[in-house]
Amino acid sequence: MKTTFKIVEIINIMALTCLLAGPYGLAFTGVLQVIAAIFFFLLFPKNKLIYAYFGLVITFFLIWDRPHFTWLFLLPISLIFFLTYIIYNQKARL
Repeated sequence: MKTTFKIVEIINIMALTCLLAGPYGLAFTGVLQVIAAIFFFLLFPKNKLIYAYFGLVITFFLIWDRPHFTWLFLLPISLIFFLTYIIYNQKARL
């Protein structure tokens, strides 16, 4: 379990590093964050915050009007930091 949790942390750090690429890195960040969230969910299925994270991700993709970049892109940016908070909040409990 510790090894898998370490992998989740490393994926999250890689995702945060992709943010340095600006808007182009946002897609890679999203993919890496969802992979990290899936691993986290498999490790801690009782964590209620991870359900909220997946709910917000699904909501984003349901209401996103693809050709337009609007205020809605604040949601993925906030999701990046929300998943980071979930991961490191859980680490403090270990």
